[in-house]
Formats: sequence, structure tokens, C-alpha cells
Amino acid sequence: MARIVPLTALGILAIELAAAAPAPGALLYGATPEQARDFAIASAYRRGWSVPVVGETTVEIEQILEESDPDAPLAPRRLIRISAVFVAEDSGTRVLLRAREVQTSATGEEWSTDVTERYAENLGNALSSLRSKWDEHRDTGQPRTRESARGPTTGDESTDRAAETGAGPVGTWAYYAERYAESRGCVLTDAETLLEASGPNWEWHRVKCRNGRSLRVHCHLGDCTTRR
Repeated sequence: MARIVPLTALGILAIELAAAAPAPGALLYGATPEQARDFAIASAYRRGWSVPVVGETTVEIEQILEESDPDAPLAPRRLIRISAVFVAEDSGTRVLLRAREVQTSATGEEWSTDVTERYAENLGNALSSLRSKWDEHRDTGQPRTRESARGPTTGDESTDRAAETGAGPVGTWAYYAERYAESRGCVLTDAETLLEASGPNWEWHRVKCRNGRSLRVHCHLGDCTTRR
């Protein structure tokens, strides 16, 4: 059962997580912090993690890596603990993760080491999966427009879409560029989103809106909230 910790402790945790750098993160478009928190908790349970601590904008999830006696509650053990903080933004909620390896003794003492950098790729994959599942959840029951019906893919999206439409490449993260544009008030047209420039982990997109204007959106690993 999740343990509700004092508000003061949660506040300190949120400040520490937000201030520490770097912390892998991803934006869940259209989500409130509470929705993002509950969705992350449900995802953690489905993957077999325990959720010992839940706060208003923070969550801690754990998984045992090694234990001397599974039948003894106070037996020494080593576990991985993921701390998440949910930060509200104009277009949704950003999920930030940090990882610690924790060792506990038979007396209940704990020693922990920050391993966020070591687990950066794993955390990034988990965030990408969480964001994709949130997009699917968010589109469920909504009108099946061109944008929501397409959805993000795990293959070469630019090649797939170019083959379907005969248009030029539109980029791997065009879906997220369009979601960001919508969060800024852009009503999408039938015109494809154009890929103007790209690098190993970034893309510039031009998204056309129904009122005649267009937005130039910068995406970094699918995170399209920054404009540089």
C-alpha cells in the first residue's frame, strides 16, 4: 500500500528533483499533474513495480534487485528506487525522473547512490513509453481526426507517411509537433506538417494552421515544448 508522506517532505523532494540536473523528462500533453501522477502509478503497477510513496506531485516506485531472504521483511536487500515529480506547464505536465540504488540493512538503515546518469537510457525509454501510452489514452473516445488517428509510431514514420501521401519527409516527431501546435491554439488543416531541418536527436517542423498562419516547432527526442 502506498504511504502518504508529510507535505513538507514532499515539498523538499519536489524541489530537489526539479533543481537537480540532468533529470530525464517528458511532457504529457493535456495532462494535469494529478492525471499524470495517477497514469504513471497505474503504469508502474502493470510493470510489477511497487509504489510505496505517493504525494500530490511526487511518486516513488521501487523494484528489488537483490535480497538475502525473500521471506524475511527486514532482510538486507538492494533495490532500485525511481523518484518522479510532476510539473505543470501550459500545454500539459512534465514528468521528471531520478534513479537511486538503495541498500537496506536488517535494522532498517538505508544507503543510497544516485544512478540517474547510469540509468539515463532506461529512464528515457520508460518516459517515451509513458508518453506514447498517454497519447493513446488521451485519444480514446475522441473524434478520430487525421492527427489522432495517425498517432505516433515506432517505425520510420517519415518514410511511411511520405509513401502514403506522396509528400516529402515530415519527420519522426511530426505527431508531437502537431500536439504542441494544438496546445498553442493552432487548428490543424489537411496539409502535412513539413520537416524543415533535422539532426541526430532534433527536428524543426512547420505546422500549418486553419487561420492561415503556421508555427515553427522545435522537437528534441519527441519533446516539442521548446522553441529555439
